[in-house]
Amino acid sequence: MSVLGERVKGLTTRMGVRTFGMAIALFESNFLESLVRLRHKGRALLAAPSGPAVGAVQPGVPPSRPAQREKPRLRSDQSSGSVPVVFIHQQNSDHLKYSLAQAKASNPRSTVFLLGDDSNSQHPCVEHHHFRDYFTGAAEFEDVYKHYSTHSPDFERLCFQRWFILRDFLTAHHIEQCVYLDSDVMLYGNVTEDMAKFRLFDFTVCWNTIGCVLFVNRVEGLVNFCQFIMDIYTKKDEYHYDKMVANFAVRRRHQLMGGATDMTAFELYGELNFGQVGEASFIIDGSTYDPNINMPQPGFEMADKIKKVIWQDHQPYGIYVPTGEMVRFNSLHFNGKAKALMPEYCPALLDQPVP
Repeated sequence: MSVLGERVKGLTTRMGVRTFGMAIALFESNFLESLVRLRHKGRALLAAPSGPAVGAVQPGVPPSRPAQREKPRLRSDQSSGSVPVVFIHQQNSDHLKYSLAQAKASNPRSTVFLLGDDSNSQHPCVEHHHFRDYFTGAAEFEDVYKHYSTHSPDFERLCFQRWFILRDFLTAHHIEQCVYLDSDVMLYGNVTEDMAKFRLFDFTVCWNTIGCVLFVNRVEGLVNFCQFIMDIYTKKDEYHYDKMVANFAVRRRHQLMGGATDMTAFELYGELNFGQVGEASFIIDGSTYDPNINMPQPGFEMADKIKKVIWQDHQPYGIYVPTGEMVRFNSLHFNGKAKALMPEYCPALLDQPVP
């Protein structure tokens, strides 16, 4: 479920509530008063929506709560030792076929699961399940969710709910390990081999906050993260609830997008559980999982406002600026308008090899 949208534009201002300077800002003029007012309202302060939806989350198209029914059985045998790849996506977006095809082509022995809806059930080489069959935890979260974001309520709520859907899918089928991908991520690396890189962590994120490539080593870690979110929004954990609301207030004050998002929750959870959350965007053994093709992080050469990609043996590489070395991209994240470029970066569906 690709859900970052335009909010990544503000990522260079990283959770300012942690710093002494931002603590001072919280007490400037009447800002603290406005923050306290936000804290006690316990309801949405809406700004204009951030633009078109990305991936699975479609603003204005909230999923209906399903009637409880027996979970369908898996069609694919998961005993082969290959790590499955999971996508969660609403509607049949134009870019979806490229990410699915490339994931299967780069990992032919892995089952590629699409937790989707009726509109996207026709893709070949993919095992399709209705995400609504795994919506119980997501529905419970919906009952306690409070909106503090510049994005639309439907969009932001579903950003959180995807992790409950993934948790419930994995636990229902006793799948302990997987790699979750946003639907605007093109996969080139072998995730079964790369799982060993992150074996010490419960799960990974990208760039400290982004769930576009999530290696799940232990489902219990995902269970704990979902409980962390529930504790925040039920105010059982008021400290982190206040930090989520404060992040929204700070970003509004500086006219930045976002606020209390699942990205904020990932960062707070990582601080609280240091050593248990890995970083997939680190360069390890000469390769990396890209957090956003529109930005140079973690330090790549750019061309025409996107990462400069050099193809060698049908694999994408970038130039790491600090050392000048060539580093292989295990994945590329085509966030926002970059989705339109995905056909050009999909060897699996091209008639001719990528140059």
